[in-house]
Amino acid sequence: MRRKGIAIVTALVLMTVLIAVVSLLTVDSLGELKQNKNNVIAVQAGNVAQAGANYGSDVMQGAVRNAVTPLISNYVSDYIQNGGNPRTDPVIPKNNWNTVASAIQTNLQNNYSDLTSSQLGGAGRAHMRYYVKNFRLAALGDSGNAFAQSYTAEYKIVSTGYANSGKRRAIERGYINITLGRPSLSQWLFLVEDAGGRNGFFDSSAVFNGPVHANSNWGFLGTPTFTGAVTSSDGGAWFWNPRTFRRQFINAGSGNGTSPDFQRGYDWNVPRVNLPTNTLSQQRAALGLAPDQDDDNDGVPDPPSAAEICQQLQINPCHTPANGVYLPNDGVHITGGIYVQGDLDSLQLSIDGQGGQFYTLKQGGRTWTIRVNYPNNTTTITYPSGTTKTLSGVPNGHAPLRTGGPTGQIYVNGGIGSVTSPSRNGYVAPDSSNHPPPSAIQPALSLETQLNITARNGIGISGDLIYECDPNMMSDSSYLGSHPRCASHSNDLRTVLGMFSENDDITILRNDGMNDIYLWGSFLSAADGKGLAVEDYDSRGPQGTMHLFGGVIQWQDQLRGSIDNNGDLISGYHENFDYDRRFANSNLTPPNFPTTRAFQLRNVITQKLFHQER
Repeated sequence: MRRKGIAIVTALVLMTVLIAVVSLLTVDSLGELKQNKNNVIAVQAGNVAQAGANYGSDVMQGAVRNAVTPLISNYVSDYIQNGGNPRTDPVIPKNNWNTVASAIQTNLQNNYSDLTSSQLGGAGRAHMRYYVKNFRLAALGDSGNAFAQSYTAEYKIVSTGYANSGKRRAIERGYINITLGRPSLSQWLFLVEDAGGRNGFFDSSAVFNGPVHANSNWGFLGTPTFTGAVTSSDGGAWFWNPRTFRRQFINAGSGNGTSPDFQRGYDWNVPRVNLPTNTLSQQRAALGLAPDQDDDNDGVPDPPSAAEICQQLQINPCHTPANGVYLPNDGVHITGGIYVQGDLDSLQLSIDGQGGQFYTLKQGGRTWTIRVNYPNNTTTITYPSGTTKTLSGVPNGHAPLRTGGPTGQIYVNGGIGSVTSPSRNGYVAPDSSNHPPPSAIQPALSLETQLNITARNGIGISGDLIYECDPNMMSDSSYLGSHPRCASHSNDLRTVLGMFSENDDITILRNDGMNDIYLWGSFLSAADGKGLAVEDYDSRGPQGTMHLFGGVIQWQDQLRGSIDNNGDLISGYHENFDYDRRFANSNLTPPNFPTTRAFQLRNVITQKLFHQER
């Protein structure tokens, strides 16, 4: 009996111990579960906070421009007219800097402060607080451009994430950099003083995929396509009836049987955009003088004096330069661009595909050849006599507007009979594709070249003008695989061409044996009644499409082809205006290309410096 009693007691003790152990294990498991649950909630709240910080970062990368634009416009609209000097006077006065910072902060807070649970897939919600402080002037002038100003401010984003009972924060800090400037005219795909709408029109074959503006006299027929903004300083536009070919001036976006496809809307009665009245800046740049020098403060660059011209061209004793081609230098280094006195019969642009840019200039039976060797940073000129001279540096490339150094400028103190590239090496079918261009077309500009060709008088074009690398193909792996030099610059292709005639047309010369023509760059004809013209547009045969990639700026739009009642081409060219998006907001401009008189917001860039979670 005693043993039996001991056994029962032992069993009870063991059972009690087992229950205690199980209870302890259960308590530990519940604690761990609770801890794990808290950890999960914390992680979830942290993820939500991070999502809010990422959203705020995206806002600072993009939507912050919407907050900045209306604030800046209040200061820049009348800056030049009120006598501001961009070399010395901030567009935004110092006593307004805190006001601007506060306004940017308020705009961001009012519009981009919350992410709801539904926006985060039910994971929680996030609330963002934006802080903007220390708004200040960073620089008067950028890259040597006296007509630009840069401002900076510090920003902080505090994102609080809520998930169930969890709460975490993520903090991001960085800088906002704001650039103001006088934007280049090249930022427009199509800019015209008089669009010629009383006598002609853009028909259904016309496609514009960038910003366009006419100071007056737009004309439309059918359904031309505009994927960018369309503006005019007029109170409306001419709408032509496709059946009767009669026009009607209408303050609306359609009418009279014509309905243009304004994909980003239209806006009449906007401020005028004035065209340049001289080429003094370009002349000064080619000579190696400061292009924007304006000692008398009349808003116009100072004409180079006879002494300055002689000094830059090394003419001693000083006299009017003889006709010919000059390469300003100090005997060792290039100090300017390419300067031509008198009319130029022809200018051929060509490359060797290895970093060499060639210019062949002909005048009155004499020929100059200039070879720019980018890898070696040298320039060799061969004179009509056959003698050569090699100099350090290059006369083209990126063109900071300052005295000395590369200017990217060819200036002709006369006219240019023909600008061309090497002949095609095969057949090009009419109405070929835009990008890439047919392989038979030979490039005119090396990928390193940034160039502006300016002439006092008319300029003729007798062939294609394209770049070694197609800017629209820089993300195409197949294209880059077959263009290895282009692949090395796929993230920062800066090739660009500008062409500017002060007093006459830029004319596509007659070439009856050539279908289509490819013109890349920004083409400006500034004189009253002048523009981008086609020689014998109404009598030459139908030649397919003019593929213009970049932009055209002209006083009066010219007729470049004619069509029948069915829209079929009778003579000249169909038109395809294709925007080089690198030109947007003047992010890329041809060297020394004319700008507007008014300041505008050019760019807003944010730089993230610090991220913290807690």
